[in-house]
Amino acid sequence: MSACNFALTLVVARLVSLADFSAYGLAVTLVWFVSALHRAYLTQPMAIDAVGDDAARVGARLKAVLMLQVLGWPLIGVLFALVAVRYLPSQAMALAATVFAASFLLQETLRRLLFAQRRMRLISGLDGLAYGGQLLIIAGAGLMHGGTLPVAWVMWLAALPFLLSAALAYRSLPLAMRETVWPARAALRETAREHWAESRWVCFSQVFMFGSFMLVPFQIAEWGKPLWVAQYNAAGSILNGLNIVRQALGNHLPIETARRFKDGGAVAMRAYLGRSAWTILGLAALIVGVLVGLGEWLVMVLFGARFQEAAAVLPHAAVGPLIGMLSLVSQSGGLVIRQTEHIFWSYVAGTIVSFALAPWWIPAFGLLGAVWVSNMGVIVPTVWHLLVFRRQVRAL
Repeated sequence: MSACNFALTLVVARLVSLADFSAYGLAVTLVWFVSALHRAYLTQPMAIDAVGDDAARVGARLKAVLMLQVLGWPLIGVLFALVAVRYLPSQAMALAATVFAASFLLQETLRRLLFAQRRMRLISGLDGLAYGGQLLIIAGAGLMHGGTLPVAWVMWLAALPFLLSAALAYRSLPLAMRETVWPARAALRETAREHWAESRWVCFSQVFMFGSFMLVPFQIAEWGKPLWVAQYNAAGSILNGLNIVRQALGNHLPIETARRFKDGGAVAMRAYLGRSAWTILGLAALIVGVLVGLGEWLVMVLFGARFQEAAAVLPHAAVGPLIGMLSLVSQSGGLVIRQTEHIFWSYVAGTIVSFALAPWWIPAFGLLGAVWVSNMGVIVPTVWHLLVFRRQVRAL
């Protein structure tokens, strides 16, 4: 999945202008923002509650989640339309990004349930169809149009394989899940309240997480040069090698942590998360070391001479993702023991730091300043909630 996203970024960078690549990066950032809230409020509680539950109850929860998701689509459209007024080239691109976001979230909902069922082979196939499919469709369309493609077309075409993957994922569910009735209005409201009670602090945390470091492309567009967004995204794409580990752990850690806690209590959970933390550090250090050592060469080979500014900041950009990998451990444990308030406050602190530094560092230090705004937005909340979660676990 991460490899396909990385390859897609390379393809899009070759097919569109620098200005359109900057707009594409801003639109994708918004998609990730919506996806983070969707995961926190809908799919993460669904997946955790699905562990050990019977098929009928899981099916009923899934259908409630799907209905709540559909009800949220107009809100996504309004968000993209408002952002397009200042930061995107047209409302046509906002509409295309909205459709892609809706398709992406459908597929994400169903794959998250399949993770809870440990159907890893099926998930790999469906992800290959969705992520590999968008890569092939967009690359093929670019070749057919002489090596260029309107940026809005990229979003429209990317939605198609996700819709197909979501449909096949639903068809793969056990019959007992698919035959459960769709919830009535009262049941839907109850599910919405239950999910909110479980996830409200995580949802707030996701908002401030983006304020902490994920909205840096928008800060660059506001306080620096819009074309710097393209350079920033190129450096970030090369560092997305870390996402191969991050995405896998983000899917696996909360569910496995829940199992360890149910089977062995706080002691078993603490031992498991400790081993996970050391594994994360080792793998992240190895990946970042390779990327930093080959950074300048990689930028030239992968993105071309237009993106040489990205090569200069690549070693600095590796610092934040490396430290931030540790946040997966404390967040997974916090979800399981229902102690997530500290995650929220850590990202509040990170957001304050980020928004305080951006108007100063970006005009003063340019792209390097933007990278360190992002790094500080990662380091502050990561250290915060690691220390607080350690204290909470010891008190159990």
